[in-house]
Amino acid sequence: MKTVNPESWNRKEYFDFFSKFDEPFFGIVTEIDCTEAYRIVKENNYSFFAFYLHKSISAINKIPEFRYRINNNEIVVYDKIHVSPTIGRDDGSFGFAFLHYDDDFQVFSRSLSAETERVQNSTGLGLGENEMRNDVAHCTSVPWIKFTGVTHARQFKYADSIPKIAFGKAWKSGDRMVLPTSINVHHGFLDGFHVAKYLELFQKLMNGE
Repeated sequence: MKTVNPESWNRKEYFDFFSKFDEPFFGIVTEIDCTEAYRIVKENNYSFFAFYLHKSISAINKIPEFRYRINNNEIVVYDKIHVSPTIGRDDGSFGFAFLHYDDDFQVFSRSLSAETERVQNSTGLGLGENEMRNDVAHCTSVPWIKFTGVTHARQFKYADSIPKIAFGKAWKSGDRMVLPTSINVHHGFLDGFHVAKYLELFQKLMNGE
């Protein structure tokens, strides 16, 4: 983690401007073509959730602006961003999980399997120190809904700066499979240009490139 000197930071004016808003986040909802990803996971018996979660966090780690955070009233940039996903249980409840990011999908997938088992054998939200970390992206999946819009519960009195990504129900559009994807980010750190870069890279990774 590196502390950023605001006076020499090229986004200082943007951050100062948007941080004064009651809601400094903006969001975009789109669809990711997951045709090739679906073929890959079926052929290799991978978890589709593990695959797209890994590719999403891989894309985030490759774009520096996604690694900036507000930390104790300072601007910091992390070397690596991990992920805190929600994990569903059979009774319809969910719990929060935490995964260290790893470039290796197999390592990441094994960690996700272990965290999924832990959450599914627990109760409640399961909030701990890891789930409250700042060097994460918050991710959730609602695989029952082909959504076209998403909002998130927010606590405005806290200086939240963590990206929030939601994935919906993959569905068939013509001869393609698509995955509804929503991303909400702090406008002081990121603009539409950076979100577009993330979506472009996420798509490439989902294509196996």
